[in-house]
Parts: sequence; C-alpha cells; structure tokens
Amino acid sequence: MDPVTKWADAKLLITNRSSKAGNYIVQVEFVDASGRRLSEATAVTSNVAPGQQSEATAQGLEQITTKVTCRITDVTRFAS
Repeated sequence: MDPVTKWADAKLLITNRSSKAGNYIVQVEFVDASGRRLSEATAVTSNVAPGQQSEATAQGLEQITTKVTCRITDVTRFAS
C-alpha cells in the first residue's frame, strides 16, 4: 500500500513459460478480512521473452485504511 495515497498495490512477477514471446494482462482485486472487495487493479507487461520474467505493479485507485489481501482474478496472455 502506498503510504501517501493509501492506494493498495500488488507487486507481480510474471513468468513466460511458453515457447514464444508474450504480452500479459493481470487483473487483481483487493479484499478485506471478510472477503469483501475494496478495490481492483490491472497490470500489463509486453514482449516477455520465452523463459523470462517481468515485474509489474497493479495499482488500485481507491483509498484503503484497512489491511487487505490481493487476489488474482484473471490473466490474459497473447502473442507479442
């Protein structure tokens, strides 16, 4: 969570396990202890070579003042 804005974020490490370069879109949600969704975010990374990794951040846009858990809700991969 960003200490200034109080926006939740998720640091992601995306690994291309295919034989061709790929682009990735990862959607995440931020939920409280009861499982209630408080925010959501998307991370995008392009041209990840076969066997390589890419770091990305999914940045929420709502202020959150409680502890949250991040859950990946969808991953889309398409060829570069």
